[in-house]
Amino acid sequence: MEIYTKDSYVTGSMCDGKLKLSVLAADEIVENAVTELMGDLGIDGIVAMERYKAMWLIAKNNICFMRRPVWREEFTVKSYISKHSVVKLNLDTIVESKTGELLLKARTELAAIDLETGKIRKAETVGFDPSMENPVQTEGLDFSRFPKTCGGMTESVTVRSTSLDYCYHTNNIEYVRFMLNTYPVDHFKTHEPAQLEIHYASQSFEGEVLSIMKESYDSGDQFHVLRDSQEITSARIRWV
Repeated sequence: MEIYTKDSYVTGSMCDGKLKLSVLAADEIVENAVTELMGDLGIDGIVAMERYKAMWLIAKNNICFMRRPVWREEFTVKSYISKHSVVKLNLDTIVESKTGELLLKARTELAAIDLETGKIRKAETVGFDPSMENPVQTEGLDFSRFPKTCGGMTESVTVRSTSLDYCYHTNNIEYVRFMLNTYPVDHFKTHEPAQLEIHYASQSFEGEVLSIMKESYDSGDQFHVLRDSQEITSARIRWV
């Protein structure tokens, strides 16, 4: 059982216009914690590729905001594997203030694919061992079912070289950026994020044109990112 822990603080580059931790920065904190935990366990993406000829992919991410910390406020990040199945890992991440106040909580679902066949691999064939699990699940982070379609195209974006990760796929956080860019600045002045849940269905690459579809529901703003007619990513963002 391993629990990744890191003390940090809100830097200027993490802030939005309210001098609070931005949605993008929160997503980065969660993904970095997951990556570092997998590294501490010796089963990170680099090891998976070199030793097991596989790749860990984030399938889903669900982030809930309690209170966004402000510029220079200190916080502690904790991340651990909370549950596993034959082919998937759930990793829970919490961010707390120095006084123990819960600031945000997140659940990330990982799956491994074979680099040669493209098929999903069993987790235990990519270095995972059940003893790595800390079977304490954070409440309120179950993943949702999204509608298969939503409203018309809000805008299109072209994937550029600086949006790519080390595997030359579009970085996960870039999809969040694409979606957030559909809002005017006045929206961020008058609303607070409550939840970001995003599901990754496929990958995109440099030069591809993606369509950002968006529709508002009582449950939040629903997004679908498409390449031609193929869904790449879907998400829901709730605001208060």
